[in-house]
Amino acid sequence: MSRTRRAGAATVVAATVAAAAGGAYVLARHARRWQADACDLEAAGLTLPDDLAHHHLPTSDGGSLHVVERGAGRPLVLVHGVMLGVEIWAPQLRRLSGHHRVLAVGQRGHGSSVAGRDGYSMERLADDLLEVLAGLEVFDAVLVGHSMGGMVTLVAAVDRAPELRRHVGSLVLVGTSAGPLVPGPAAALVGAGFAGAAGRGLARSERRGLPILPGQDLGTWMARASFGSHPGAAEVALTRAVLDRMSPSAMAALLGPLLTYDVHRRIHDVDLPTRVVVGSRDVLTPPQMARAITREIPGSELEVLPGCGHMVMLERPGELCDLLEGVAAASPGVG
Repeated sequence: MSRTRRAGAATVVAATVAAAAGGAYVLARHARRWQADACDLEAAGLTLPDDLAHHHLPTSDGGSLHVVERGAGRPLVLVHGVMLGVEIWAPQLRRLSGHHRVLAVGQRGHGSSVAGRDGYSMERLADDLLEVLAGLEVFDAVLVGHSMGGMVTLVAAVDRAPELRRHVGSLVLVGTSAGPLVPGPAAALVGAGFAGAAGRGLARSERRGLPILPGQDLGTWMARASFGSHPGAAEVALTRAVLDRMSPSAMAALLGPLLTYDVHRRIHDVDLPTRVVVGSRDVLTPPQMARAITREIPGSELEVLPGCGHMVMLERPGELCDLLEGVAAASPGVG
């Protein structure tokens, strides 16, 4: 290589390093905006109440599900999305338990909930949900599924309809999809291929003791991306903390079911009153996915929250609580 070419290559390398360093500095500087400590979370009402009842229910395949409960009245059952946990429902557990029996279900592989021998298929997660409803004698409930929790809810509604109707009187689907998450005619094939490659990477991360998310600053920005306009630092910090606790091996096992999930052709059979909620700035499950669900479930209603992102329960806790109370008051019971 000539001296001129070596000098040019060195300049390119130096410019690349400088740009990367500058980008890292900007990322770190702005990530500090979304940092909050335990006192900040408590002040924002984002800690779980001290008087929760904690249940650890065995599943039929040898696993265990952590469910928290507070209050009395018509049940509201809250099911979180992938990589999240019962903590994200803190605002609803605090506000709605004055007039309702509020239960937040920890899905297998998340938090203290442990998978059994059947693994992580959507059908198995739907069975988990039904076992919780039966085990805790929940009847006449409003079932609220967020993101993957909504996907599990839809699987239960189409595959386990008679059993679900014994416990549930209406559905609220928040920031979710009827699938597939990968568009196009080859969705299942592409999703399975990506899931396999990503799953192997996650398995390597677990063997090395590494978390799913990258370094602190980039991980914080990834948490921030799940929100819409002007989220609070405490809300982003809580989301980041919950995401960090997700097991890479559990996430690896969930990728295939998530990316190949598709119940579009079957949800027209859902016969429970259904409300669909989505943020106008949700980039993970965009409004077109919510509109597709509303078109396909007879009589369902759509609520689009302007400026809101994916984390509706944290971004618009008051609006979501009002909506859930309205659904509980308006929808017929099952018994």
